[in-house]
Amino acid sequence: MSIQDFFRGRNVLVTGATGFMGKVLIEKLVRSCPDIGKICLLVRHKKGKDTASRIKEILEAKLFDTIKEQKPGLMEEKLFPVLGDMTELRLGLSDEEYGFLVENVSVIFHVAASVRFDEPIRDATIMNVRGTREVVQLAKQMKHLKVLLHVSTAYCNCIRENVEEKVYESPIGWREAISIAENLDPTLSSILTKKFLGSFPNTYTLTKLLAEQIINEERNNIPVVIFRPSIVISSVNDPIKGWIDNFNGPIGLMMACGKGIVRVTYGDKSIVPDYMAVDISIKSMIVAAWHRSKSNLLEMGDDIPVYNSASVSKSVSNKELLDLGMKTLEQYPFDEMLWRPSIKFTTCFYYYYIATIIEQVFPAIFFDAVLDLIGKPHKRLFPLQQKIYVVTMALSYFTTKSWKFENSNFLGLIDKIPDEDRKEFDYDFKDIDITDFIKNATIGSQKYLFNVDESKLPFAKKLLSRFIWMDRILKAFGATILVFVLFYFNIIPRAFLPNLFCCF
Repeated sequence: MSIQDFFRGRNVLVTGATGFMGKVLIEKLVRSCPDIGKICLLVRHKKGKDTASRIKEILEAKLFDTIKEQKPGLMEEKLFPVLGDMTELRLGLSDEEYGFLVENVSVIFHVAASVRFDEPIRDATIMNVRGTREVVQLAKQMKHLKVLLHVSTAYCNCIRENVEEKVYESPIGWREAISIAENLDPTLSSILTKKFLGSFPNTYTLTKLLAEQIINEERNNIPVVIFRPSIVISSVNDPIKGWIDNFNGPIGLMMACGKGIVRVTYGDKSIVPDYMAVDISIKSMIVAAWHRSKSNLLEMGDDIPVYNSASVSKSVSNKELLDLGMKTLEQYPFDEMLWRPSIKFTTCFYYYYIATIIEQVFPAIFFDAVLDLIGKPHKRLFPLQQKIYVVTMALSYFTTKSWKFENSNFLGLIDKIPDEDRKEFDYDFKDIDITDFIKNATIGSQKYLFNVDESKLPFAKKLLSRFIWMDRILKAFGATILVFVLFYFNIIPRAFLPNLFCCF
């Protein structure tokens, strides 16, 4: 059975549909499997917006422009909102909606998760661990379940340097973790978080590992799959090039550099992190779910299918990634920036801290004061710098270390894609040109995150040219002042002056 035949007339439940990967997933399912049944989206109540409004809000993303042009009205026809909440028991579903899902859904993509690194342990556990338990309990009651695909993360085993495609033990049982979270006083949550984490850098990685334990325990009861993406970034080309809807990871850093807001970051420039394009991850997720549905429990034995969606050989170092981004930003600069785009890496915390104060915080305070003085409305830069610092420190564990992710299962799935499905679901990325990909990701981020007006490019280039000269003049002036001070106070003997000029 082909992938499109498998999804024909089949109802699907997607958690986390309002998130980055969730949006790409539902768009791909509807566009490439137009005969699919209903896609039930678990959406939370949002003040002033009903479920229909939430769906309309999702479809406003540029990601859906292609399918709107090719198949008008199809997305609205296929999407079926279900009011619920991942942080509630029984997913916050009414008896009627719970019963509807039990009777009618046969495929689950569990994508929802709290991805905040600084989430208190109580909140992260309720969302990522207990929420997964509730999804599993729902799945076990479904009368026609074919597969439950659980989206984890390749970094849930970040305390290991080599991560194979298997489930590893956790330092604490998931039942115990849920019990602690349910009975923990919220005011004590932040205090106990560090002790609870142990060797793990944040609550996200630990709770995602705990969630895997739940899925693994059910491997002989229901058809399950664990799918582990690495760092998910912009799309390659499906349905459009460079689409992204968040500032997470390297793309956010790149944009901040392009705006002149960030000039120094804490990280090892030689480290090679693992990035994966969102459209490649989504295609492989769909293929993994389809392939699992073909195998019965006896064929699978005691092993649960685990896929590390990691690029491995296609990743580049932190410096190479940012250099490629900076080159693109020189060709396609922002028409609004604070200073010339540039970036320095350091693994010395003290240097990073001092450089951040001098090159980012002081200028932010200055610009805020000037704009306040002239009465111009603006987003305050000082609070933004505080947020950037917190995020940088939270990411420092990952920007100063490297991992090796085994991905043979992930790559092996490519050969199992039926010929009739290759056009829509082949995710082989060996021929992707990294330079073109980063260029498209940079331009796409400007377009989809900042709504950059392409007609302003000539002005933006002139602005960049001015900032380059201003940067050079300021550096030359600063160097001159420094030399003067050193010689004036005789820190460097004046006799050394001729030798200094000889160096030039």
